[in-house]
Amino acid sequence: MKRVSFLVLNWNGEEVISQCLTAASKSLVNYVGQGEILVVDNGSSDQSVSLIKKKFPNVRLIQLKENLGFSEGNNLGVRESQGDIVILLNNDAYVHPDFLIPILPHFDHDQVFSVNPKVYGPNGIIIGRTSASIYRGIIKRRVSGDVYSGPVACLFAGGGVGAFDRKKFLELGGLLGLLYWEDFELGYRAWKRKGWKTIYEPRSLVYHDFGTSFRKVFTQKALKNIRDRNRFLFQWYTVSEPFLIVRHLCYLPFILIYFLLKRKMSYPIGFIQALIAWRHFKRYADQKVPKGKERLRDGEVLKISSQS
Repeated sequence: MKRVSFLVLNWNGEEVISQCLTAASKSLVNYVGQGEILVVDNGSSDQSVSLIKKKFPNVRLIQLKENLGFSEGNNLGVRESQGDIVILLNNDAYVHPDFLIPILPHFDHDQVFSVNPKVYGPNGIIIGRTSASIYRGIIKRRVSGDVYSGPVACLFAGGGVGAFDRKKFLELGGLLGLLYWEDFELGYRAWKRKGWKTIYEPRSLVYHDFGTSFRKVFTQKALKNIRDRNRFLFQWYTVSEPFLIVRHLCYLPFILIYFLLKRKMSYPIGFIQALIAWRHFKRYADQKVPKGKERLRDGEVLKISSQS
């Protein structure tokens, strides 16, 4: 029986952390194996740490003096976790009591890296299976709605709701600092470098109030710029198939002109920010991601992870 760790990354989550930890605790009660809840606090300045200590004495708490960010906070937590399977849980995500029951059997298969649940968001939004495509040279992430009733392969598991094989996570080098794209990149890397699968499991349920922490720091405009900057950084670093690189370079000038004419500035601004950040990001990513022969080409990753 596999040991499970719920890893909750917290930053100033006083208003949401109690519900998150209560839900995770109920899910562990319904699991017959061993488990733990680990909270990594990213240098909170509110009363969330005091609340955790008072209301959840059985929760293991790691207090950081500074905010390491989403990726590095989670990477540290995975290293410190004791589970064979680690569920990365945002502090504004609340799992169903039976969340673990459909997910864990998938990890009996050696090639499974991660499992993504069905996610209910605000206003009735349903986030289902994850996939991607390349349209006019630009990679696009896609999610289905409430379409699938049973497990199916997908591209990646969400960094705030997904379950991961701890050993494989660490072998891959963990999450890169690509806000909005870090979970996508990790799932893509697992498929491409190792042939490790991600499974969408619609019988496992989570409610997620997206972006509670981000909204405290960034404006919507700034988040769009960051999202598009990191889209470029992901594609330039990860996509290596020559045909797709040439296609990207051919379409890129026309796409930038189109968005400039439409006065949709996040794309051009994101492109400029990516150019500025590129050398630093590549050096950082090269240090974190272990080298090795790739198992799949980019086209194969997009095709396999999108097949029904």
